[in-house]
Amino acid sequence: MNIPKKDCARFESEADTLGANSIKLFRAEDIVVENRTILKCIFGCNGYGSQVCPPFIPTVDEFRRMLAEYEWALLIHWESSNVFSREVSENFIKYSVVPAEDSKTQEEFVSTLKTVIRERKEIIQPGTIELEKLAWSLGYNMALGTFPGMCTWCANSDCSDVACAGSQGSCHQPTIRRPCIMGLGIRMDKTLEKLGIELPSFPLSDEIPSQYTLILLD
Repeated sequence: MNIPKKDCARFESEADTLGANSIKLFRAEDIVVENRTILKCIFGCNGYGSQVCPPFIPTVDEFRRMLAEYEWALLIHWESSNVFSREVSENFIKYSVVPAEDSKTQEEFVSTLKTVIRERKEIIQPGTIELEKLAWSLGYNMALGTFPGMCTWCANSDCSDVACAGSQGSCHQPTIRRPCIMGLGIRMDKTLEKLGIELPSFPLSDEIPSQYTLILLD
């Protein structure tokens, strides 16, 4: 199955309206999946345990078999205004558990965290869902979006925290939750490398991180 040019044009137009920098259509077989990827979810991610992450989503092996049934994928690069200083970039997870000793640094971290959550909740997640809906309307009945990191639908009013049900109950937003990219085993860095796209090197130093979502198409 080939994706008609008119469909590509619809995706591009809608993505631009929703706040994306760019989109790229590519073969799903170029998505790099590795079993070890979820180690970074289990150890070191403060979103682990939310209902879009392991163990609430398909295992890597299960997803690998599902992915083989898709022919195309849509990569969306989202706009952001969130500048990470080197200090916050190097200690982002640490400061979410143990506040920085310097109050100015902690204020900077909190501001950065709030922007991460707000952009995901207000732009990236709803934008991905709208593009997924567009795909359905164009006849791609098995289209499925994926989100970066933890789900933020249930962020509080100032976007300083996320009240995910986790293992304590049913998801509060079951119709719009989508699996975490890394939780499925997807190596976004290696996938981008195959596509000839360069990611900023870590740690960031007064830079805006590149934020991507994927929509599987068939």
